[in-house]
Amino acid sequence: MSNQNSDPRVSKQKKSDQSTSKRTGIRWTMVLYDVVLYLLCWTAIFVIGLSAAVLTVPVVALHLGVGFVIFFGFRLVFSCYKCIFRYGRMYAFAREILASTLAAAFLVLFSYVLTTFFLVADVPTVAVIAFVAMYVVASLMARFVYYYLYRYATEKETKLAHSLRWLLSTFAFVDFDSKKPGATRSLIPERPQNPSPINDLQNIAERFVIHGDITSIEQINKGYINRTYKVETLSEAGHIHQYILQRINTNVFPDVPALMSNFELTTRHLAEKLQLPGSHRRGTVQTLRPTKDGELFYRDDSGSWRLMTYFDNVYSMDIPDSPEVFYYAGVSFGRFVKDMADVNADEIKVVIPNFHNTKSRYLDLEKSIARDPKKRVQDVMPEIEFIRARADRFDMISKALEDGTIPTRICHNDCNLNNILFDEETHLPVAIIDLDTVMPSSPLYDYGDSMRIGTNTAKDDEKDLSKVSCNLELYEQYARGYLESCGDVLTKEELALLPYASLIITSEDGIRFLMDHIDGDTYYHIYYPGQNLDRSRTQLKLVEDMERKLPEIKEILRKIYAELGLEAEIV
Repeated sequence: MSNQNSDPRVSKQKKSDQSTSKRTGIRWTMVLYDVVLYLLCWTAIFVIGLSAAVLTVPVVALHLGVGFVIFFGFRLVFSCYKCIFRYGRMYAFAREILASTLAAAFLVLFSYVLTTFFLVADVPTVAVIAFVAMYVVASLMARFVYYYLYRYATEKETKLAHSLRWLLSTFAFVDFDSKKPGATRSLIPERPQNPSPINDLQNIAERFVIHGDITSIEQINKGYINRTYKVETLSEAGHIHQYILQRINTNVFPDVPALMSNFELTTRHLAEKLQLPGSHRRGTVQTLRPTKDGELFYRDDSGSWRLMTYFDNVYSMDIPDSPEVFYYAGVSFGRFVKDMADVNADEIKVVIPNFHNTKSRYLDLEKSIARDPKKRVQDVMPEIEFIRARADRFDMISKALEDGTIPTRICHNDCNLNNILFDEETHLPVAIIDLDTVMPSSPLYDYGDSMRIGTNTAKDDEKDLSKVSCNLELYEQYARGYLESCGDVLTKEELALLPYASLIITSEDGIRFLMDHIDGDTYYHIYYPGQNLDRSRTQLKLVEDMERKLPEIKEILRKIYAELGLEAEIV
């Protein structure tokens, strides 16, 4: 579950401040070998192959510099250094050969143009060709010799293999115990680190079925419930694979088997059905990777763990930056409801009882008021009276569910905008994530929660309440997208209650924040004293504005119902 972040800036999932330096990326030892080999070949050509008459500093510097840019530029363009696995693997060599061949052609062309048209001091083209040939042959021979020496040293147990391991370890700094690409030992001794409070993450990740060897594990500091990491691997063919490793918060989800059963059923069902405007081969949900024992999750002394697919080239946002984005959010969550409509609600287990039950939340608030553990009730009486004055509204949805007036459906139950991933190029929705709260409920709660978050014109802990209001343009766009996607499966009773959904769920969040403030801030994390009270006041002010705009909200929905041919009477 994700709480709304008041910062509206886009947070792109694929980017991390540390990923550039830690990525499996450039093999600096490889680069060093190439530079040394390159300089040796040029030295041989100029010193041995040319007369002293043409060995002028400008000529040497020019050809040396341009050659360097061309050769290593092509290597980088073709990601040669990223693909070399333990300085070997034939797939990576093929890319290196292609890059070297094209670089050689460009260098010859450059030398010909330079000497023919610009009358720079004469360096015979034949000398440049000789350098190219010498460099390419020497480079490839060095790679192939290293490759086969390495393979022999690692695959055999002969005396020669043992000797080769010692030579490669001593002079090439090869770390035969490491699984990291490049497998070299650092020349600088590593500082001892304190043991991680979590068991070896690499060993945990390797309990799952993954492609290739793990090259990096980075923590993703997003979300407040589960501990999340990005795992990156490199296959023998040089392909990079990425996964999400999560430690499940068992305080929030104590029944892990039930949680994972829900997750697996939901993702398997949606993988076959759910189509979003930006969908492509990666799918529309995070699918699970089983353990090597065929289980849905792995459990040890450090906790319960799961591994899921990772979406790259996507981003998420906390609040909509345009009406179009919010329209597509409505489309996405509406399609979720429609595509889950044919799932038997009895197959999905309730992992958090009364997760959305506004009446129950209100009764819990009254209990907190009676206890008043931190003696804060006297200071929040205006907020308490505001909530009490609207208590008759809080069971509109829960009572309709209980008496069967509206059906129980499988819902997401955490319809924050940041639980939708958008494609970086098309800016269309690609996937819906954070499926831990998928449970039997009412889509009215999902709809109202999206409106609570997306239409608010202020941040969720805004002190200046004059900035808080419900943006009706955004409301209409989300409602249109949502009803275009699932309006035909909603009953007329559900449609009749839709105008009140945002009022009810926004009141519920105001209640929850206020109750946590009274209880001493035990549930929601706060960054300053009184933040939960600020959050509650923001929600209650939004309720007040929604009440004032309720006639306009009803009119917006009536218009959309008429356009889509939906039959419902809004009173």
